[in-house]
Amino acid sequence: MPDIRIWQVFLLSLVVLWLGILVGVWTRSTREHLVESESKIITVLEGALLTLFGLLMGFTFSMAVTRYDMRKLLVVTEANTIGTTWLRTAALAEPVRTEEQNLLRQYVRERLIFQGEVHNPGELAETQEKIDRLQGQLWAAASGYAIDHRDPVTSLYLQTLNQTIDVAGERVAADENRIPLEAWVILLFVGFVATIVVGTKIGRDRWLLQSILPIVLAATLAMTMDLDSPRYGFIRVTQAAMERVAQDMTRLPQQAP
Repeated sequence: MPDIRIWQVFLLSLVVLWLGILVGVWTRSTREHLVESESKIITVLEGALLTLFGLLMGFTFSMAVTRYDMRKLLVVTEANTIGTTWLRTAALAEPVRTEEQNLLRQYVRERLIFQGEVHNPGELAETQEKIDRLQGQLWAAASGYAIDHRDPVTSLYLQTLNQTIDVAGERVAADENRIPLEAWVILLFVGFVATIVVGTKIGRDRWLLQSILPIVLAATLAMTMDLDSPRYGFIRVTQAAMERVAQDMTRLPQQAP
């Protein structure tokens, strides 16, 4: 699912759904006798379509909330793993200790930029390359150190460093795990057909009545898309846990005696 601005989703949904209302109003004005004669069937269709739309909207909203909660959990998980890795650098000997600490500081800065400040695809790719390079440098320094220091402390450091790298990949995968475009298309199509049926019961000059349902449904769709989008919109996953780790890294961990 490509990233789309939330206001664009709202406007697109509003136009499509309001067009459905207008089609229904036009049908009523040009086929009034037919509409009146089939009013019972139209009422049944109206209830069925709105119920179907509500069910689909409920499932979609649930999927969006689940993905949002997963992204929030992974922020804390990554912050914890980086924090543990940072503390365990104190057990390393120089000069690897200082090298790993400096690399970790750079790594956290780039992770914060990637997850919160960058939106342009080109900048995202560039920042991801920096992150990959820092991961390689961190692992190369740690694995080289482990050759001459085969002890439990070094093993624990390598383990947490590996977890730090893995969680970063999990966060990228969570950001890419979006509600499929086909689901949004079906949802909007059902809403369009439902508004056509609703429009057959609204008079041509009833602008307020014509606008209520499209606005409400479009706002609901936009809010759900907002929850599903990791980079755009008003509902964003806070990076407070990662920011606290970055702040903690301004103080060196206590060195092992």
